[in-house]
Amino acid sequence: MLKKWAIVFALVSTIVKCETGNLEDRTTLPKYPNSSMEKVIQLDRPPGNISASASGRIFFSFFPQGSPPIKVAELKNGQVLPFPNQNFQKNFNTVLSVRVDDKNRLWTLDYGNLAITRPKVYAFDIETGATIHEYEFPVAIAPKDSLFNDMQIDTVTETIFITDTSPLIPDPGLVVYDITNKKARRLLKDHVSVVGERNEIVVNGSPFQVAGVSVIFNADSIALDQNREWLYFAPFTSGELYRAKTSVLRDSTLTAAQLAAQVEQYSLKSMSDGISIDKSGNIYVTDAEHSAVNLIDPDKKITTLFKDPSFRWPDGFSYAPDGYMYLTCSALNEVFLQLDSVILNKGPYYIYRFKPEAEGIIGR
Repeated sequence: MLKKWAIVFALVSTIVKCETGNLEDRTTLPKYPNSSMEKVIQLDRPPGNISASASGRIFFSFFPQGSPPIKVAELKNGQVLPFPNQNFQKNFNTVLSVRVDDKNRLWTLDYGNLAITRPKVYAFDIETGATIHEYEFPVAIAPKDSLFNDMQIDTVTETIFITDTSPLIPDPGLVVYDITNKKARRLLKDHVSVVGERNEIVVNGSPFQVAGVSVIFNADSIALDQNREWLYFAPFTSGELYRAKTSVLRDSTLTAAQLAAQVEQYSLKSMSDGISIDKSGNIYVTDAEHSAVNLIDPDKKITTLFKDPSFRWPDGFSYAPDGYMYLTCSALNEVFLQLDSVILNKGPYYIYRFKPEAEGIIGR
């Protein structure tokens, strides 16, 4: 995987030298001191995404870079346990997104090492660990170099919404998967809501580059409101957040142009990895450039809740029933395309938690 990615970036650097800009710093003075951000656990490898169940169980992925012996884990009594068990880990390739839904199912999204193998989604009964759903995405839905990054599950319509960031040979999009009928559609090709602006990622003053090329991440952030009416999504390197009605995204009768016309620019944002939304309409945004957690309130005002260089690439969120929002920090700019030995040497890595501004939706 590392060799493939490095070669592609090197080719890009020699074939095309596109100008990049810089997104303005939209952080404010942090509302809360760092002491309000609690360390939950220290890890020797970077975590990816995280999700909590209604009963308080915490599940997370290890970032797929390197060779993590556990790819999907449960955090239990201070211990990291493989889920559903150690033997099943061999079935996972490159799992990044994990989500527990309100039917007590843990969903895992495997991007198949940039579709070298087939991207796949599993669902597990979290009580028994049994596999209750499995689907392999075909090439038409997950083409070569796709990277299925994150997802949200609508349990009323049994629909999964997936962002494909496609960073190498860019063809990003939004994928809508019908769980009941096991059918998927790929939407919004070349649309501004999924194609990242050419803004250089600068993490605390240091440009994030590979082979001399600025990394541009496309469709990434994704959140579903409590009524499952609106899906919010955006490219990582863009300064705008978009949304569309879930009913529109599920409507297979719409043409590409009709669908595009229904996508709204919702607000400004910082560069964003994970996002979440609470029941009061506040949107939480992880800001990797500035090691910050920002909040977009219903009036579209941006406020920084936490900000400190010790938060190394804030990544994924999840509300939990203990009243906390859990947060992973993946240090992506430090581990991207690095050997396993380098990743281990750059540890430790952390999962944090903090008190959010309002009640949220468990697991999201």
